[in-house]
Amino acid sequence: MSGKASTFSSAVEETIHRLDQFGVPYMIVGSIAASYYGEPRLTKDLDIVLDVPTDKLSQFDHAFSEASFYVPPKDILADELTRRGRFNLIHLESGVKIDVVVRRNGLHAIEEFKRRQQVELWPGLKAYMASPEDVILKKLEYYREGQSQKHLTDIRGMMASWQLDRSYIESWVSRLGLGAEWNQVKAS
Repeated sequence: MSGKASTFSSAVEETIHRLDQFGVPYMIVGSIAASYYGEPRLTKDLDIVLDVPTDKLSQFDHAFSEASFYVPPKDILADELTRRGRFNLIHLESGVKIDVVVRRNGLHAIEEFKRRQQVELWPGLKAYMASPEDVILKKLEYYREGQSQKHLTDIRGMMASWQLDRSYIESWVSRLGLGAEWNQVKAS
C-alpha cells in the first residue's frame, strides 16, 4: 500500500483485503460494528473474529507474511488457534492494532458466525460483520463483565438506528443469562 496515507482506514482495508484474498473466514465485531449499526464513535483498533482451523495456519500465516504486519511467532499463533484464543496483529505502517479472537465452539459463537453478513463498511470496502443482534449480545456480555457504560450506549444507539430481531435477542439473552443486563437496557 505504498503511497497511501498511514491511516486507520488503510489498515482496515489492507486487513480485510488480505483475509478475503486468502479465503480466511472472518467477521468484524466490537466498536466498528457497533458504530456501523448505531452511533459512530472513534476507535483506534479493529476487532475481528476468525474461523481458522489449525490445519489452515499456513493459509493465515501466508496472508500476513509480508513485512507490513507484525504477526506473532508461528508457535504462539498455532497455540492460540488450537485453544481458540486471541492474539494481535499490528499494521506496521499505521500502528493500528488488530485484536483477533479465534471463533469459539459454543452454540452462540457458532450461530453468530453463521449469521455474519457482508456490508459496505464505507464506499469501496465490503466486509463481513457480525449481525446487529449478535453485536448487542456481545455488548451485553462485556457490560456484565466490566460494567462500562459505553457498551450500554452502543446498544441504545443500535436499537435506535436498526430494525432488530428482538425474538432472536431475547432467546439468546435467556440462554446466556443476560436478563438483568437486557432489562437495564430496556428500562432506559
